[in-house]
Amino acid sequence: MNHNSAPKSPLVLVADDDQSTRILLRLILRKEGYQIIEVENGQECLAAWQKHQPDMILLDAMMPVMDGFSCCQQLHQMKENELSIPILMITGLNDKKSVDRAFAVGATDYITKPIHPPVLCQRLKRILKAAKAEAALKASEAKLLQQNLRLQSELNQASDYVRSLLPPPLTKKIKIEQQFAPSAQLGGDIFDYYWLDPNHLVVYLLDVAGHGVKSALLSISVLNILRSQSLYNTDFYEPWTVLTELNRVFQMNETGDNYFTIWYGVINLTDRELVYATAGHPPGIFFSQECQTIQYLDNDNIPIGMLEEYDFEQGICSITSGDSLYIFSDGVYEVSQSNGKLWGFDNLVKLIKKYQYSDNLSLENIRQHIQNQHQEQVLDDDFSLLNIVL
Repeated sequence: MNHNSAPKSPLVLVADDDQSTRILLRLILRKEGYQIIEVENGQECLAAWQKHQPDMILLDAMMPVMDGFSCCQQLHQMKENELSIPILMITGLNDKKSVDRAFAVGATDYITKPIHPPVLCQRLKRILKAAKAEAALKASEAKLLQQNLRLQSELNQASDYVRSLLPPPLTKKIKIEQQFAPSAQLGGDIFDYYWLDPNHLVVYLLDVAGHGVKSALLSISVLNILRSQSLYNTDFYEPWTVLTELNRVFQMNETGDNYFTIWYGVINLTDRELVYATAGHPPGIFFSQECQTIQYLDNDNIPIGMLEEYDFEQGICSITSGDSLYIFSDGVYEVSQSNGKLWGFDNLVKLIKKYQYSDNLSLENIRQHIQNQHQEQVLDDDFSLLNIVL
């Protein structure tokens, strides 16, 4: 038998000025297998606690130099961790006032003299069991906290990486302003825009279902494929072919993950038109400068990955100089308010209209207004918002 693996006997600190009581306690505790340290007053108890860190304390209420009440109070003031100190107060005082005082200064329980061994042993086992359970819970909480800190660190790194992949604002020919704010859990938002040729600009925004690094990695994979134009059987000037091939490549798994929504458009400066296709994504909000009207650019296509065989449709919109297009993820308007209601799409449209026809048009102002609707400092989902001025 490996004696080194045997559990360590609990160490009990006995503080009592009465020698006969200490002898009795020593006999009872040793018979039950406990280790014992004996002191004669509260001052010595404090010193012994610091030196030996016992598993629990049997503390007499009435002692010279420092009584048990004062000692108990000071023990809790000097403890170095968040665990409670198991203290069984031993007292000959059987009045309610003394019992209340014992609990007020931090005693776990009390027992009165004369001491009955079966009662004492039962109380000790119960208190030590509770203390052990508390210590295990604290250790589990500490481990969980460390895991959460590591996870948050990984999410922060993933968020920084996603930011590094996003394109800078566009200022020539077409102006594109952007706002991106990842949620605390990191969602699956990502967007991009680039020129297919000097007169055709691709712009898209996608949102992968779920949160975390897995969702972010899928969105990054899609971005890399689209940026490198490495999809087969695809005409990148025709959005419906892009969505069709994405749907073939990225099919939802058995658990219902790995699908995403997308708004994909191609701006044609030669023919002054915008060709677009959406897959389960919020509609683009198009402001016509000439007509002073709003259009919602949307198709009834399903999200990418839902069905293997699906005929995606696309739409066409005429554009003129000064028109504006807003595309965004649902995290921009599905914002929880303090009253428990969602802020909502209609409020987003009203807000964008307000800024669109004012001199203070700024996506930063829009984002800050939406952030103020939320009851928490960080939004529940990624915030991705683009303004394309044609």
